[in-house]
Amino acid sequence: MIIQVPEHFSKNKDILTLENLSFLYYFNRNKTDKINVQLNKHMLLHVFNGSKIIVNDGLTHKITDKQSVFLSKGQYFMSEILSLEKLHFDGIMVFFDDSFLFSIFHKYEHLMKHSNSKQALDVDALCILEDSQALHETMLSTKSYLERKSDDTALIQLKFEEIFLQLLQTNHSHEIVHYFQALYNSSLYKLRDLFENNTFTTVDEMIKESNLSEVQFRKVFKEMYDVTPKEWLLHKSLKKAKQLLETKELNVTEVCYECGFHSISWFIKSFKKEFGMTPKKYQQNC
Repeated sequence: MIIQVPEHFSKNKDILTLENLSFLYYFNRNKTDKINVQLNKHMLLHVFNGSKIIVNDGLTHKITDKQSVFLSKGQYFMSEILSLEKLHFDGIMVFFDDSFLFSIFHKYEHLMKHSNSKQALDVDALCILEDSQALHETMLSTKSYLERKSDDTALIQLKFEEIFLQLLQTNHSHEIVHYFQALYNSSLYKLRDLFENNTFTTVDEMIKESNLSEVQFRKVFKEMYDVTPKEWLLHKSLKKAKQLLETKELNVTEVCYECGFHSISWFIKSFKKEFGMTPKKYQQNC
């Protein structure tokens, strides 16, 4: 059986879900066998008591009390070892999607500038962090928010930013920067693949499929292509029109509507501006 996380915990009374971020205080008194876990979001786990066993790509990792680990989206095998002293396992899980990753990265981009991994794309599935007392105390305060069932969502979201900034103050700051940079670049690559290998007719369709807010989408898109989404869509439609004209199977009017243009005059004007001649002239020259 494959456990879908964080959906598996959606009915847990101690989970707090925001728009693109979820906090869960996880407590278990029973020994668990290895479970097949599919992470649909990225996750930060901080262990209070006991140990978490995580298997990925044939490698086994043990996360003990006061340690933290980042896990990128993907499939893992997990089990837990109860604390010999407390006789239970507990910890904080923070789930975040690409939208939150982009917002954090852009907000604190100045803290990433020391990384030499700007082109990093391959993301290590795990990034394990040794115990940090400051981070541990921040996680304990986060636990208290969850236990009090605070409804101050803005404050809860700031808690994760506090956790992130705490991590950048540890001895693992370069490791964290590298991991987030690679995670960020990998997410950009997946977005680029989404845009270029699917047919979109409007910017709204692209925003919806990207799972980003409109502000984030436009900022990320500008970073990737250095043009507006509308300009990019027009260029892609004209490129498709050019290819169809070369086959000579469709006339100019048919190509116009096949490529999503609703006005033949606008199509001709745009095509001439892009390629220096009218569609009809281009087709005749092919």
